[in-house]
Amino acid sequence: MLREQQINHFKKRLKEEDAAKLDHMEQKAAENSEKLKESMPGCLSSLNDGVVAIFITVMMLEIPFPTSREEFTSFTWSIAVFFVSFFITAGFWCENKKIFQTMREADHFTVVMNFMYLAVLALIPATTKWILNSPDKYAAITFGVVYFLTTFSQESLRFAVLRKRFTNHKSVFVKLVLSRAAIMLVMLAALLVLSWFFPRAAILLYVALPVKTFFMPERRRKTGGEISGQPAGTADRSRPDRNRR
Repeated sequence: MLREQQINHFKKRLKEEDAAKLDHMEQKAAENSEKLKESMPGCLSSLNDGVVAIFITVMMLEIPFPTSREEFTSFTWSIAVFFVSFFITAGFWCENKKIFQTMREADHFTVVMNFMYLAVLALIPATTKWILNSPDKYAAITFGVVYFLTTFSQESLRFAVLRKRFTNHKSVFVKLVLSRAAIMLVMLAALLVLSWFFPRAAILLYVALPVKTFFMPERRRKTGGEISGQPAGTADRSRPDRNRR
């Protein structure tokens, strides 16, 4: 508001020709800003693909090369750790792609949420390696917190992408976001308690659930259009009724 007042005050002191040039420059800047928002989803998607590819490459390079028969067991275990980290990261990548399919434009808030998501996702391989090599309660709790932060940041990115598309259903959208956040908090609390008393059981769940979700994703309900970018009950309206004559 203060900046607009300063610009208006500055325009009054300019000649008509100079004021027209300034208006033209501001119009071009606004057009460029809109074009940047429209092109940003493709840029962010390419960035995420490259970052995930780097994560996978680094995980693969960390596999030690066996120099003797005694080291072969360690080599095979490192391969197993790699596959677990790989499929957990791949699960997050697939879900991120689903979010970007609904993205029409990306403002600064969306860009920030995307980079926060990448920052915590980078910790998944290291913490996965920790829980598989040292399955104690501290490793289990750390992985649980990192996994929760990654999931929470991904849901925050989903909120940033879809928030402007629910202006007519804002209350429904907010309730959906809060309910998902509450479920995530309850699950985190339960897993952290389990990690403290039964770390090996918690680690088994930490590894099994993401891998199972990746290979056997649950089908979304037909009324779950809120998650995919359409309000509930509107997902099938655009489809013609084949039974109608």
